[in-house]
Amino acid sequence: MTGYKGFARKKKFWVCLLALGTSSVSVQLIMIREVMSTFGGNELVIGLVLGVWLLFTGLGSVLGALLAQKAGPERALFTGHILIGVLPFFQVSAVRALPLFWVRGEMLGLTSAIISSILILIPFCLVAGGMLPLAGALLKGSRDTASRVYIADNLGDIAGGLLFSFVFVYILSHWDSLVLLGILNLLAGAMMTSYAGLPLLALVGFGILAARPLDLSTLSLRFPGQTLIVHKNTPFAQLTISKTGEQINVLQDAIPLYSTGELDMESLVHLPLCQLEQGADVLLIAGGVFGTIEEIAKHRPGRVDYVELDPAILDLDKRIDKRLHYPFVQVYAGDGRLFVKQAATKYHAVIVDLPDPENAQLNRFYTKEFFCEAKSVLKDNGILAFTLVGAENYLEERGLAVNRSVYTALKHTFKHVLVFPGITHYYLASDSTLNTDIARVLARRHIVTKRLVDYELPGMTDPFRMDILNGLLTEKKVPPNRDLSPSAFGHFLDMWMKKSGSPKTLQYVMFVSILAFAVFACRRDMLRFTIMTSGYAGMAFELSLLLLFQIIYGYVYLRICIFVTLFMIGSALGALASGKLKKDTFWQVLATESAFIALSALACLATINGVGAKGQISLFAMQYIVIPALIFLVAFATGCQFSAVSRMATGTWAEITGRLYMADLAGAACGTILTGLLFLPKIGIIGVMTSVLIIKVLSLGLNLWQRK
Repeated sequence: MTGYKGFARKKKFWVCLLALGTSSVSVQLIMIREVMSTFGGNELVIGLVLGVWLLFTGLGSVLGALLAQKAGPERALFTGHILIGVLPFFQVSAVRALPLFWVRGEMLGLTSAIISSILILIPFCLVAGGMLPLAGALLKGSRDTASRVYIADNLGDIAGGLLFSFVFVYILSHWDSLVLLGILNLLAGAMMTSYAGLPLLALVGFGILAARPLDLSTLSLRFPGQTLIVHKNTPFAQLTISKTGEQINVLQDAIPLYSTGELDMESLVHLPLCQLEQGADVLLIAGGVFGTIEEIAKHRPGRVDYVELDPAILDLDKRIDKRLHYPFVQVYAGDGRLFVKQAATKYHAVIVDLPDPENAQLNRFYTKEFFCEAKSVLKDNGILAFTLVGAENYLEERGLAVNRSVYTALKHTFKHVLVFPGITHYYLASDSTLNTDIARVLARRHIVTKRLVDYELPGMTDPFRMDILNGLLTEKKVPPNRDLSPSAFGHFLDMWMKKSGSPKTLQYVMFVSILAFAVFACRRDMLRFTIMTSGYAGMAFELSLLLLFQIIYGYVYLRICIFVTLFMIGSALGALASGKLKKDTFWQVLATESAFIALSALACLATINGVGAKGQISLFAMQYIVIPALIFLVAFATGCQFSAVSRMATGTWAEITGRLYMADLAGAACGTILTGLLFLPKIGIIGVMTSVLIIKVLSLGLNLWQRK
């Protein structure tokens, strides 16, 4: 009978943590996308959500350890599964309703994001974190409880990552995904109760299904004053088509992409194509659906290759004006930079119709490396054209810093660079001479514009204004924007902070607070300090290597998801292997510390060689061998060390589980916020890897000193 009860408890343990891990990862990804759709999609917002999530999940694990010491964890887990199934609906509704509390059109800043994210995410994170040691209590105090919890939780995370990345994001809305996750948790909760609790679970399940119509109702809260026509989830963003009066609006993660009547594409197209003869071959990166191709068609191009990252944007063409019907247009779905890297065709013009370098993904199109790649696909007199943030009369310092870093990178690549001033700066770059007599060419080709010639062009081509702007861009020597040193992205974050009214001190307070929490999580305990630094190293490695892959190969969504899942698999296998090794646990700690140091150095070499790789063999090796191997080995070392330390730590099994999880998640939160928001924009991938190397050398040295 005792054996049967032990088997039943183990079954409950695995069901609980697999359901919890699946839900936690999926809800985390959903909340990141929902918050991005409210505050805008830059790494500051993503890092904030992840940091808050990790911090309060770690705190929840400590609170759960206190509850786990009491008898009968099933009742607490029963309640926990109900909350995990229900709370996400309130979280999503609250995030969507946030725009109702601010002035319409107001730029939301870091202060609003911090306060709202904390208030909305705390309940779920505390419950999810608390359930980890509570589930461990089902094993009745086994010595390797913490290791088993770690493995089971990782397996649940793997399932959640795969489900969201390959199923939910393609066929279900966020709300419907939460419905399935809610039912999953209710089924897990059913195993934690007797027949007496089943009516409550049935009632909650009925409520979840009955609330499905609230999906559209809550979505409309995000767009006050607008009528929703289409809302669609894609692997890359949330796309929305809305209507205000007679105006049609297209938004991606709530960032306006296009509204009927916009004419900005006139300047972007006519300024470069007036430098060339008619019949030019053009590569257009993004924007074609929203009128750019119509303007290109006025110059009678020979060929237009149009590349768009998200296929869902191409589908919008059928709903807007059917602008892709021209016979000379070839449409490609994929990353624009990856297309340039692999292109066999030479073009007369490359036109980049993308937003400013607001995040690391976009920054890749404004670096010296990309300019060199674009030049390699241009013909001898070819032209590169793009836009950057500008100002009508006064360009503030941070916006000027963005322009300077990009301008410097452009001057290092092309012989001639021409910048037209205005609210938007229009950049032209070529090895051939560029001219400003745009109006004459337009008149000769009988091209009529609605705004450019009569309204914008006289000010844009004014020699006095152009000389002033050129002087501002060249008066201070700055380093060029690079793939591994994304200075333009860093300056743009500073500009966003200033424009949104977010004091710089708030960012520093956030950094200091998370460091203080990390210190608290590992105070007076060398083992917890080791786990904390490994949590930092693991997250820093993961973010840096994913960014490196993105820089080299472009935004290949499914492969990035595979790498994240690979990290989880490596962690679980490392924890399993730790228990099988015959070496003592302290030896395992020293070996994993040394592995982190060696892998940091290898990652630096891989970064330097990978960015400069051009041959097919080198590119293949980086994509399928080097980067995946580094991710897996770092994850393996992380899992192995966590399992070894859990067997070395003193205290009850509940204390060990709660404290180690808090240290691990505190370190991971530091790795997320410090790496994503400070180090990567300011010191790049090499700087981040150097920080990992330094902190792990310190951890190894302290472990050896304490041992002696």
